[in-house]
Amino acid sequence: MDKLKLYVLIQNLANGLTQPFMGFLAVANGVSNIGLGLVSSANGFFAGLVQLPLRGLNEPVKLLKVSTLVLAALWLTMAFVSYGNPTLYVATYLSIAAVGGVSSYAWALLMERASRGSRGRVLAEYGFFGAVGSLLATLTAGLVVKGDYGLARYVFLTAAMLIMSNAFILTQLSSIRYDGGLGSIRQSIRGIERFLTATFLFAMVWSFAWPIFPVAQYYVFNMTTEQVAILSIVGGASTLMLQRPVGSLVDRHRRLMMFLGRFLLITFPLMYVFCTNVYQLFIFNVVSGFTNSVSSTAYMAYLFDNSRDKKGAITVYNAIYGTGTLVGSLLGSTALTIAEPLVGVTDAVRYLLVIDAAARAGAAVAYLKLPEFSSPSKGTLTISARAN
Repeated sequence: MDKLKLYVLIQNLANGLTQPFMGFLAVANGVSNIGLGLVSSANGFFAGLVQLPLRGLNEPVKLLKVSTLVLAALWLTMAFVSYGNPTLYVATYLSIAAVGGVSSYAWALLMERASRGSRGRVLAEYGFFGAVGSLLATLTAGLVVKGDYGLARYVFLTAAMLIMSNAFILTQLSSIRYDGGLGSIRQSIRGIERFLTATFLFAMVWSFAWPIFPVAQYYVFNMTTEQVAILSIVGGASTLMLQRPVGSLVDRHRRLMMFLGRFLLITFPLMYVFCTNVYQLFIFNVVSGFTNSVSSTAYMAYLFDNSRDKKGAITVYNAIYGTGTLVGSLLGSTALTIAEPLVGVTDAVRYLLVIDAAARAGAAVAYLKLPEFSSPSKGTLTISARAN
Protein backbone atom coordinates (compact mmCIF):
# COMPACT_ATOMS: atom_id res chain seq x y z
CA MET A 1 0.00 0.00 0.00
CA ASP A 2 1.18 3.55 -0.75
CA LYS A 3 2.80 4.93 2.42
CA LEU A 4 0.60 8.02 2.46
CA LYS A 5 -2.53 5.91 2.09
CA LEU A 6 -1.37 3.78 5.00
CA TYR A 7 -0.67 6.97 6.96
CA VAL A 8 -4.14 8.40 6.37
CA LEU A 9 -5.75 5.04 7.21
CA ILE A 10 -3.96 4.81 10.57
CA GLN A 11 -4.40 8.51 11.34
CA ASN A 12 -8.12 8.19 10.81
CA LEU A 13 -8.21 5.08 12.97
CA ALA A 14 -6.88 7.30 15.76
CA ASN A 15 -9.27 10.12 14.87
CA GLY A 16 -12.20 7.73 14.73
CA LEU A 17 -11.43 6.46 18.21
CA THR A 18 -11.60 9.95 19.68
CA GLN A 19 -13.12 12.75 17.61
CA PRO A 20 -16.78 11.63 17.46
CA PHE A 21 -16.90 11.53 21.27
CA MET A 22 -14.93 14.57 22.46
CA GLY A 23 -17.90 16.94 22.71
CA PHE A 24 -20.11 14.25 24.27
CA LEU A 25 -17.42 13.31 26.81
CA ALA A 26 -16.90 17.00 27.59
CA VAL A 27 -20.57 17.24 28.62
CA ALA A 28 -20.26 14.02 30.64
CA ASN A 29 -17.16 15.42 32.40
CA GLY A 30 -18.92 18.61 33.47
CA VAL A 31 -17.28 21.03 31.03
CA SER A 32 -19.16 24.36 30.93
CA ASN A 33 -21.08 25.54 27.87
CA ILE A 34 -18.32 28.03 27.02
CA GLY A 35 -15.70 25.30 27.42
CA LEU A 36 -17.84 23.11 25.19
CA GLY A 37 -17.84 25.89 22.61
CA LEU A 38 -14.03 25.91 22.68
CA VAL A 39 -13.86 22.13 22.34
CA SER A 40 -16.35 22.18 19.47
CA SER A 41 -14.43 24.82 17.52
CA ALA A 42 -10.92 23.65 18.42
CA ASN A 43 -10.29 21.71 15.22
CA GLY A 44 -11.36 24.75 13.23
CA PHE A 45 -9.93 27.76 15.03
CA PHE A 46 -6.84 26.53 16.85
CA ALA A 47 -5.87 24.17 14.05
CA GLY A 48 -6.31 26.98 11.53
CA LEU A 49 -4.64 29.76 13.51
CA VAL A 50 -1.46 27.79 14.11
CA GLN A 51 -0.95 27.41 10.36
CA LEU A 52 -0.37 31.11 9.62
CA PRO A 53 3.22 31.13 10.97
CA LEU A 54 3.93 27.97 8.96
CA ARG A 55 3.60 29.64 5.57
CA GLY A 56 7.35 30.10 5.31
CA LEU A 57 8.19 26.43 5.93
CA ASN A 58 9.03 24.45 2.82
CA GLU A 59 9.39 20.81 3.92
CA PRO A 60 5.99 19.28 4.76
CA VAL A 61 7.30 15.76 5.45
CA LYS A 62 9.57 17.01 8.26
CA LEU A 63 6.68 19.05 9.64
CA LEU A 64 4.43 15.99 9.56
CA LYS A 65 7.01 13.87 11.40
CA VAL A 66 7.46 16.33 14.28
CA SER A 67 3.76 17.12 14.69
CA THR A 68 2.85 13.42 14.70
CA LEU A 69 5.24 12.70 17.59
CA VAL A 70 3.90 15.66 19.60
CA LEU A 71 0.32 14.57 18.90
CA ALA A 72 1.01 11.10 20.30
CA ALA A 73 2.45 12.66 23.48
CA LEU A 74 -0.62 14.87 23.94
CA TRP A 75 -3.03 11.94 23.66
CA LEU A 76 -0.99 10.15 26.32
CA THR A 77 -1.39 13.26 28.48
CA MET A 78 -5.14 13.20 27.91
CA ALA A 79 -5.29 9.53 28.93
CA PHE A 80 -3.20 9.71 32.11
CA VAL A 81 -3.46 13.32 33.33
CA SER A 82 -6.25 15.45 31.87
CA TYR A 83 -9.29 13.20 31.55
CA GLY A 84 -11.66 13.72 34.47
CA ASN A 85 -10.59 17.32 35.11
CA PRO A 86 -12.80 19.73 33.08
CA THR A 87 -10.16 22.48 32.84
CA LEU A 88 -7.29 20.17 31.87
CA TYR A 89 -9.57 18.34 29.46
CA VAL A 90 -10.27 21.55 27.55
CA ALA A 91 -6.65 22.77 27.68
CA THR A 92 -5.21 19.47 26.47
CA TYR A 93 -7.74 19.12 23.69
CA LEU A 94 -7.03 22.64 22.46
CA SER A 95 -3.34 21.70 22.31
CA ILE A 96 -4.21 18.53 20.40
CA ALA A 97 -6.23 20.58 17.93
CA ALA A 98 -3.39 23.08 17.43
CA VAL A 99 -0.81 20.37 16.77
CA GLY A 100 -3.32 18.59 14.57
CA GLY A 101 -3.51 21.81 12.57
CA VAL A 102 0.22 21.59 11.89
CA SER A 103 -0.26 18.04 10.60
CA SER A 104 -3.23 19.09 8.49
CA TYR A 105 -1.23 21.87 6.87
CA ALA A 106 1.61 19.52 5.94
CA TRP A 107 -0.91 16.97 4.66
CA ALA A 108 -2.68 19.59 2.52
CA LEU A 109 0.62 20.47 0.83
CA LEU A 110 1.21 16.81 0.00
CA MET A 111 -2.33 16.41 -1.34
CA GLU A 112 -2.04 19.53 -3.49
CA ARG A 113 0.75 17.86 -5.43
CA ALA A 114 -0.83 14.41 -5.52
CA SER A 115 -4.20 15.66 -6.80
CA ARG A 116 -3.10 17.77 -9.77
CA GLY A 117 -5.04 17.00 -12.92
CA SER A 118 -8.02 15.36 -11.19
CA ARG A 119 -8.66 17.09 -7.89
CA GLY A 120 -12.00 15.53 -7.02
CA ARG A 121 -11.08 11.94 -7.87
CA VAL A 122 -7.71 11.89 -6.09
CA LEU A 123 -8.87 13.75 -2.99
CA ALA A 124 -11.87 11.41 -2.81
CA GLU A 125 -9.55 8.40 -3.06
CA TYR A 126 -7.53 9.51 -0.05
CA GLY A 127 -10.74 10.47 1.73
CA PHE A 128 -11.99 6.92 1.13
CA PHE A 129 -9.01 5.40 2.96
CA GLY A 130 -9.52 7.87 5.79
CA ALA A 131 -13.20 7.01 6.10
CA VAL A 132 -12.44 3.27 6.29
CA GLY A 133 -10.10 3.79 9.23
CA SER A 134 -12.42 6.15 11.04
CA LEU A 135 -15.42 3.84 10.66
CA LEU A 136 -13.70 0.80 12.17
CA ALA A 137 -12.27 2.75 15.07
CA THR A 138 -15.49 4.54 15.98
CA LEU A 139 -17.37 1.24 16.15
CA THR A 140 -14.70 -0.22 18.44
CA ALA A 141 -14.57 2.78 20.75
CA GLY A 142 -18.34 2.99 21.09
CA LEU A 143 -18.64 -0.70 21.98
CA VAL A 144 -15.81 -0.50 24.51
CA VAL A 145 -16.92 2.61 26.39
CA LYS A 146 -20.74 2.36 26.19
CA GLY A 147 -21.89 4.03 29.42
CA ASP A 148 -18.66 3.60 31.39
CA TYR A 149 -16.93 6.88 30.61
CA GLY A 150 -13.84 5.98 32.61
CA LEU A 151 -12.91 3.49 29.88
CA ALA A 152 -12.31 6.43 27.54
CA ARG A 153 -8.78 6.63 28.99
CA TYR A 154 -7.92 3.37 27.24
CA VAL A 155 -9.35 4.71 23.99
CA PHE A 156 -7.06 7.77 24.25
CA LEU A 157 -4.11 5.49 25.00
CA THR A 158 -4.85 3.37 21.93
CA ALA A 159 -5.07 6.51 19.79
CA ALA A 160 -1.64 7.59 21.06
CA MET A 161 -0.14 4.22 20.14
CA LEU A 162 -1.62 4.35 16.64
CA ILE A 163 -0.25 7.84 16.07
CA MET A 164 3.15 6.67 17.30
CA SER A 165 3.10 3.91 14.68
CA ASN A 166 2.41 6.57 12.07
CA ALA A 167 5.53 8.40 13.17
CA PHE A 168 7.49 5.28 12.21
CA ILE A 169 5.81 5.13 8.79
CA LEU A 170 6.76 8.74 8.15
CA THR A 171 10.45 7.94 8.69
CA GLN A 172 10.27 5.94 5.44
CA LEU A 173 9.09 8.87 3.31
CA SER A 174 11.45 10.71 0.98
CA SER A 175 11.72 14.47 1.31
CA ILE A 176 9.35 16.81 -0.48
CA ARG A 177 10.17 20.46 -0.98
CA TYR A 178 7.73 23.25 -1.64
CA ASP A 179 9.67 25.95 -3.49
CA GLY A 180 8.96 29.67 -3.52
CA GLY A 181 9.26 32.53 -1.11
CA LEU A 182 6.83 33.74 1.50
CA GLY A 183 4.28 36.01 -0.17
CA SER A 184 2.06 38.55 1.54
CA ILE A 185 -1.39 37.60 2.78
CA ARG A 186 -2.90 39.97 0.21
CA GLN A 187 -1.06 38.11 -2.53
CA SER A 188 -2.13 34.75 -1.12
CA ILE A 189 -5.85 35.55 -1.30
CA ARG A 190 -5.87 37.24 -4.71
CA GLY A 191 -8.66 35.76 -6.80
CA ILE A 192 -10.33 33.87 -3.92
CA GLU A 193 -11.69 36.78 -1.84
CA ARG A 194 -15.33 35.89 -2.46
CA PHE A 195 -14.68 32.24 -1.70
CA LEU A 196 -13.04 33.18 1.61
CA THR A 197 -15.96 35.47 2.52
CA ALA A 198 -18.43 32.65 1.85
CA THR A 199 -16.22 30.33 3.90
CA PHE A 200 -16.17 32.64 6.93
CA LEU A 201 -19.92 33.28 6.89
CA PHE A 202 -20.82 29.63 6.53
CA ALA A 203 -18.26 28.48 9.11
CA MET A 204 -19.85 30.86 11.61
CA VAL A 205 -23.42 29.61 11.15
CA TRP A 206 -22.30 25.99 10.75
CA SER A 207 -20.40 25.94 14.03
CA PHE A 208 -23.18 27.70 15.96
CA ALA A 209 -24.81 24.30 16.44
CA TRP A 210 -21.68 22.34 17.30
CA PRO A 211 -21.74 22.90 21.10
CA ILE A 212 -25.51 22.33 21.07
CA PHE A 213 -25.40 18.89 19.43
CA PRO A 214 -23.65 17.06 22.32
CA VAL A 215 -26.03 18.72 24.79
CA ALA A 216 -28.94 17.40 22.73
CA GLN A 217 -27.38 13.93 22.65
CA TYR A 218 -26.69 13.80 26.38
CA TYR A 219 -29.69 15.60 27.90
CA VAL A 220 -32.48 15.43 25.30
CA PHE A 221 -31.95 11.99 23.72
CA ASN A 222 -30.07 10.42 26.69
CA MET A 223 -27.61 8.77 24.31
CA THR A 224 -24.69 6.54 25.29
CA THR A 225 -21.28 6.54 23.62
CA GLU A 226 -22.38 3.37 21.82
CA GLN A 227 -25.26 5.27 20.23
CA VAL A 228 -23.00 8.22 19.41
CA ALA A 229 -20.71 5.71 17.71
CA ILE A 230 -23.58 4.22 15.69
CA LEU A 231 -24.61 7.72 14.60
CA SER A 232 -21.07 8.39 13.41
CA ILE A 233 -20.83 4.96 11.74
CA VAL A 234 -24.00 5.58 9.73
CA GLY A 235 -22.42 8.75 8.40
CA GLY A 236 -19.11 7.00 7.81
CA ALA A 237 -20.68 4.09 5.93
CA SER A 238 -22.68 6.38 3.66
CA THR A 239 -19.50 8.42 3.09
CA LEU A 240 -17.68 5.28 1.96
CA MET A 241 -20.40 4.55 -0.57
CA LEU A 242 -20.58 8.09 -1.93
CA GLN A 243 -16.98 9.34 -1.66
CA ARG A 244 -15.77 8.32 -5.12
CA PRO A 245 -18.90 9.09 -7.18
CA VAL A 246 -19.21 12.47 -5.46
CA GLY A 247 -15.54 13.12 -6.20
CA SER A 248 -16.22 12.62 -9.91
CA LEU A 249 -19.24 14.94 -9.77
CA VAL A 250 -17.09 17.59 -8.09
CA ASP A 251 -14.76 17.58 -11.09
CA ARG A 252 -17.71 18.24 -13.45
CA HIS A 253 -20.10 20.42 -11.42
CA ARG A 254 -17.97 22.01 -8.74
CA ARG A 255 -19.98 25.14 -7.91
CA LEU A 256 -23.30 23.26 -7.72
CA MET A 257 -21.75 20.57 -5.53
CA MET A 258 -20.26 23.21 -3.24
CA PHE A 259 -23.73 24.71 -2.78
CA LEU A 260 -25.45 21.36 -2.18
CA GLY A 261 -22.72 20.26 0.22
CA ARG A 262 -23.45 23.28 2.39
CA PHE A 263 -27.22 23.54 1.91
CA LEU A 264 -27.90 19.94 2.93
CA LEU A 265 -26.17 20.58 6.25
CA ILE A 266 -29.53 21.97 7.40
CA THR A 267 -30.50 18.30 7.85
CA PHE A 268 -28.53 17.90 11.07
CA PRO A 269 -29.93 20.69 13.26
CA LEU A 270 -33.42 19.88 12.01
CA MET A 271 -33.12 16.17 12.79
CA TYR A 272 -32.43 16.99 16.45
CA VAL A 273 -35.50 19.23 16.44
CA PHE A 274 -38.04 16.90 14.83
CA CYS A 275 -36.80 13.37 15.59
CA THR A 276 -38.39 11.69 18.60
CA ASN A 277 -35.86 8.88 19.15
CA VAL A 278 -32.27 7.97 18.34
CA TYR A 279 -33.28 5.53 15.60
CA GLN A 280 -34.71 8.38 13.57
CA LEU A 281 -31.43 10.24 14.07
CA PHE A 282 -29.59 7.26 12.60
CA ILE A 283 -31.78 7.32 9.47
CA PHE A 284 -31.41 11.04 8.78
CA ASN A 285 -27.67 10.94 9.38
CA VAL A 286 -27.29 9.04 6.09
CA VAL A 287 -27.27 12.50 4.46
CA SER A 288 -23.86 13.12 6.03
CA GLY A 289 -22.38 10.69 3.50
CA PHE A 290 -23.02 13.25 0.78
CA THR A 291 -22.04 16.33 2.78
CA ASN A 292 -18.87 14.68 4.10
CA SER A 293 -17.86 13.61 0.60
CA VAL A 294 -18.32 17.11 -0.78
CA SER A 295 -16.52 18.68 2.18
CA SER A 296 -13.46 16.49 1.71
CA THR A 297 -13.12 17.32 -1.99
CA ALA A 298 -14.91 20.35 -3.44
CA TYR A 299 -13.72 23.21 -1.26
CA MET A 300 -10.02 22.35 -1.19
CA ALA A 301 -10.17 21.55 -4.92
CA TYR A 302 -11.66 25.00 -5.60
CA LEU A 303 -8.98 26.60 -3.43
CA PHE A 304 -6.15 24.71 -5.14
CA ASP A 305 -7.34 25.57 -8.66
CA ASN A 306 -8.05 29.27 -8.05
CA SER A 307 -5.06 30.36 -5.97
CA ARG A 308 -1.65 31.38 -7.25
CA ASP A 309 0.22 31.03 -3.96
CA LYS A 310 -1.19 27.68 -2.88
CA LYS A 311 0.83 27.39 0.31
CA GLY A 312 -0.28 30.83 1.48
CA ALA A 313 -3.86 30.25 0.35
CA ILE A 314 -4.13 27.04 2.40
CA THR A 315 -3.00 28.77 5.60
CA VAL A 316 -5.22 31.83 5.09
CA TYR A 317 -8.21 29.66 4.22
CA ASN A 318 -7.79 27.53 7.34
CA ALA A 319 -7.30 30.59 9.55
CA ILE A 320 -10.43 32.28 8.18
CA TYR A 321 -12.44 29.07 8.46
CA GLY A 322 -11.14 28.53 11.98
CA THR A 323 -11.98 32.06 13.09
CA GLY A 324 -15.50 31.60 11.78
CA THR A 325 -15.92 28.36 13.71
CA LEU A 326 -14.67 29.94 16.95
CA VAL A 327 -17.05 32.89 16.63
CA GLY A 328 -19.96 30.62 15.77
CA SER A 329 -19.29 28.06 18.50
CA LEU A 330 -18.93 30.72 21.19
CA LEU A 331 -22.13 32.41 20.00
CA GLY A 332 -23.91 29.05 20.12
CA SER A 333 -22.65 28.16 23.59
CA THR A 334 -23.45 31.66 24.89
CA ALA A 335 -26.96 31.53 23.41
CA LEU A 336 -27.50 28.13 25.03
CA THR A 337 -26.29 29.46 28.39
CA ILE A 338 -28.78 32.34 28.16
CA ALA A 339 -31.74 30.35 26.82
CA GLU A 340 -31.43 27.26 29.01
CA PRO A 341 -32.58 28.81 32.33
CA LEU A 342 -35.40 30.65 30.54
CA VAL A 343 -37.09 27.79 28.68
CA GLY A 344 -35.30 24.63 29.82
CA VAL A 345 -32.63 22.62 28.06
CA THR A 346 -34.94 20.77 25.64
CA ASP A 347 -36.72 23.83 24.26
CA ALA A 348 -33.51 25.88 24.26
CA VAL A 349 -31.82 23.24 22.10
CA ARG A 350 -34.73 23.06 19.66
CA TYR A 351 -35.27 26.81 19.26
CA LEU A 352 -31.59 27.47 18.66
CA LEU A 353 -31.23 24.63 16.17
CA VAL A 354 -34.19 25.87 14.11
CA ILE A 355 -32.55 29.30 13.93
CA ASP A 356 -29.26 27.71 12.90
CA ALA A 357 -30.86 25.62 10.14
CA ALA A 358 -32.35 28.76 8.59
CA ALA A 359 -28.99 30.53 8.82
CA ARG A 360 -27.20 27.59 7.15
CA ALA A 361 -29.65 27.63 4.24
CA GLY A 362 -29.14 31.35 3.71
CA ALA A 363 -25.35 31.21 3.94
CA ALA A 364 -25.14 28.31 1.46
CA VAL A 365 -26.48 30.53 -1.33
CA ALA A 366 -23.17 32.43 -1.39
CA TYR A 367 -21.50 29.41 -3.01
CA LEU A 368 -23.79 29.67 -6.05
CA LYS A 369 -22.44 33.16 -6.70
CA LEU A 370 -18.79 32.18 -6.85
CA PRO A 371 -16.98 32.36 -10.21
CA GLU A 372 -16.36 29.06 -11.96
CA PHE A 373 -13.03 27.45 -11.18
CA SER A 374 -10.08 28.02 -13.45
CA SER A 375 -7.90 25.39 -15.10
CA PRO A 376 -5.72 23.36 -12.73
CA SER A 377 -2.60 25.28 -11.85
CA LYS A 378 0.93 24.09 -12.46
CA GLY A 379 1.66 25.06 -8.86
CA THR A 380 5.04 25.36 -7.17
CA LEU A 381 5.68 21.98 -5.57
CA THR A 382 8.85 20.13 -6.50
CA ILE A 383 9.48 16.56 -5.41
CA SER A 384 12.84 14.92 -5.01
CA ALA A 385 11.27 11.46 -4.83
CA ARG A 386 7.74 10.23 -5.20
CA ALA A 387 6.43 9.84 -1.63
CA ASN A 388 2.69 9.57 -2.02
